[in-house]
Amino acid sequence: MKSIMCPNCAAPLELEDTQTHVTCPFCSVTSELKKIDQLIEHYMLPVVYDVEQIRTELVGDILKSPGTPDDLHKSLNLKKVGLKFYPYYIVTVHLRTEYKGNGEYATFSHRYKSGYRNIETHLKPEQGVFDDEREFIIWGPKEIINDLINFEISTRGKRYFQALEADKVKAKVVKTVLDVEQAKVQGIATIRDIHKGLMYKELAQIQEVKDKPEVKGIYLLHIPFYFLDFEVNGKMYKATMDAATGRTVITQIPRETSYWAMIGMLSAFFGIIGIAGIYFAVTASQGVEFFGLGVNWVGVFAAITGIVFTIRTLLLGLRTKYRETRIKKR
Repeated sequence: MKSIMCPNCAAPLELEDTQTHVTCPFCSVTSELKKIDQLIEHYMLPVVYDVEQIRTELVGDILKSPGTPDDLHKSLNLKKVGLKFYPYYIVTVHLRTEYKGNGEYATFSHRYKSGYRNIETHLKPEQGVFDDEREFIIWGPKEIINDLINFEISTRGKRYFQALEADKVKAKVVKTVLDVEQAKVQGIATIRDIHKGLMYKELAQIQEVKDKPEVKGIYLLHIPFYFLDFEVNGKMYKATMDAATGRTVITQIPRETSYWAMIGMLSAFFGIIGIAGIYFAVTASQGVEFFGLGVNWVGVFAAITGIVFTIRTLLLGLRTKYRETRIKKR
């Protein structure tokens, strides 16, 4: 058995190699398998982590952040668990771009000490070629979830999609609203934008562009994600986890009251240093020195240091979410 996507409604279809036609049970449209250009292969990643294992991974990631309860492995209680398969198109595009235009060059004259008095810019004809092949991950559902769109998914371990496997783990399969041609168009547009950016690094003016895009491969891949509501010390939090790899997409971080008190004291301490530095910088006389430095300069240094550390402490300390940044090879 293998799985493809219905060219009419994008529903998953399971078929055998000996079949010549397949009828979609969702839209009742019959497709001829000889028209392989209309049918793309459909894969899924299996649910490798069960609920207890995914809870263990979640606790481990939360504990990487400071100020979390020491007994989190005991106090974290899962209140609601949802499992959904979300669709992504994996599109491989090759693009050869030939370009012509004018590059910007500079002429230096009248050398003076370590530099030049006159610098004149002028344009010079240039041409070149960008030729490469790239793989793009394109979000398929109608619903926009930025955390899942920006998450670096893994394609390792994929297998042909089977609805029974999703039913077995009681997971909802989210359908794609993007058809094959739309996915190809997005892939081509993305690599064209990349080449356009490279051209503008080489040229000040683009006069002529010739490109020849080719989609080398495309398939649909469903990735399973857990959506968790959990309780810690009477407060509710949310998390999203990759059920295939155990990675944390994003989670809210439960922290103890003592942590927020420490952040408040540190911010106040650095804020006082900044305010004191501003005071000395504005009011101190020019003639007074402190450790060989003018008091004004000491004040400026203290003001800048205090402000920078206050902002830095607040940005790091008030961060309420943890996001997985580790990228695995596909």
